[in-house]
Amino acid sequence: MKKILIIKHGALGDVILSMYSVFAIWKHFKDYEISILTESKYKELFQCLPFIKNIKIDNRPKFYYFLKYIKIFKWFYKNDFEWVFDLQTSKRTNLYFLILSLFKDFNWNGIAKNCSHAHLNPNRKKLHTIKRQKEQLRVAGINKTCNPDWNYFKSRISKFTIKRPYAILVPGGSRHRENKRWDFENFLEIIKFLEKKNIISVLVGGHDEKDILKNKKKYTSVVNLIGKTNYSDLAYLSTQAKLILGNDTGPMHLLVACSNDKIAKIVLFGGASDPTLCAPIGKNVIIVKENNIKDIMTDNIKNLINEKKL
Repeated sequence: MKKILIIKHGALGDVILSMYSVFAIWKHFKDYEISILTESKYKELFQCLPFIKNIKIDNRPKFYYFLKYIKIFKWFYKNDFEWVFDLQTSKRTNLYFLILSLFKDFNWNGIAKNCSHAHLNPNRKKLHTIKRQKEQLRVAGINKTCNPDWNYFKSRISKFTIKRPYAILVPGGSRHRENKRWDFENFLEIIKFLEKKNIISVLVGGHDEKDILKNKKKYTSVVNLIGKTNYSDLAYLSTQAKLILGNDTGPMHLLVACSNDKIAKIVLFGGASDPTLCAPIGKNVIIVKENNIKDIMTDNIKNLINEKKL
């Protein structure tokens, strides 16, 4: 059987956006065996897709750990891939191409110099991730767009018992990028606002945010699931929510993608990222941006919620 390799590392939000390309590649190469080269933290995510046959872990170690790279390269040569789709398009993956192409012929779709199917648009970095990758795939003859089937990612049974109605709040984000985090005091104000509407607030996020409620007043209308959910849990929870509100962070991308089209998804941006390049895509997505994320007013968010008649 002919084989394809897809390379995707990076941030969770970028991985979620790349699913449009992953599904398009699968639809175009139905009779091929598809493998993924990714980080260990995304293994569970790609395991949700039945058409992904092999997942090879590459945690992008420092280059002086050359033995680990030798193992990856040996695995690559053994599998004899006909196509490689580099959805990461980084200096690292360009180097992978340079080394691998010295000893083997294959089709490589990416931005590496002298690769067989290079995306050469000089404005590629000014395009939204989804549009940029669509252009890249066209170079390889994949002209049909494809929306992911997000049902693959949803757990069939929820391990959480939550009263309804509820809103999902994503108050965290990268610790080293403070301008991607709206002040938690603002989220607390929104929690109280939703409480008056008889809406429970479900907090989700990664382990970095587990202490976000430390020394804060305990609200009876809050269910704290920060650090307790996996990808499938988030996908399931999103289908039952009345509202999703959060910072521009990885879990927010998954929640927006898997949620009901009819509910409002409010995504908060500061100057640390550009929504025209990386915003979550979907129906009823509302982008709120200020150069300093702290300048986003809670009254503005309350008005948006009221407009949705929650």
